[in-house]
Amino acid sequence: MARLFVAVTPPAEVTRLLAKAVDRVRPSAPWLRWVDEERIHLTLVFLGPVDDALRPELAERLGRVARRHPPVGAQLAGAGSFGNRVLWAGVAGELAPLASGVRRAAGRSGIVDLDPRPLRAHLTLARARDDRRAGRHAAAGADGTRGPADLRPLVAALGELPTVAWTVDRFELMSSVLGPRPRYLVESSWPLTGS
Repeated sequence: MARLFVAVTPPAEVTRLLAKAVDRVRPSAPWLRWVDEERIHLTLVFLGPVDDALRPELAERLGRVARRHPPVGAQLAGAGSFGNRVLWAGVAGELAPLASGVRRAAGRSGIVDLDPRPLRAHLTLARARDDRRAGRHAAAGADGTRGPADLRPLVAALGELPTVAWTVDRFELMSSVLGPRPRYLVESSWPLTGS
């Protein structure tokens, strides 16, 4: 049973620009786990652990989604965070219909427990560590307890990311192998060929 997700990988030009922006702020946040440039991606839908028996049906249905959707424009759209856990670069573009199609295809393939929330298009740049190093950098609350470090200064330090546009012309079924440095493997890829 593989842990799967469907993603869009931005072109190297975009990931290089993000890496340069991250290089400016990385030294001030050693408690974060920074995403390597070659692993930056936009998750359309996280599928979770998927039984191998469902994969042929999933692949067929994802192929249909790709044939129905045309390529779509995307561009970097500033930095932000999900609380104090994830630092990200936003992505603007009409990706929600594609994500909805992927989610429907996964559900019809028999995959349950899909996240029902709408797409918040982003490229994860860093995640808070769950170790003691994170705690040393955490801010003390009014009660003296320590919580996760505040990512707002990093969002501000990243400033406005370069406005780089690209065309999303394919999506990929990827597996993740967890560990100290998670690995992402492309299982299948489909070009967007709709009109």
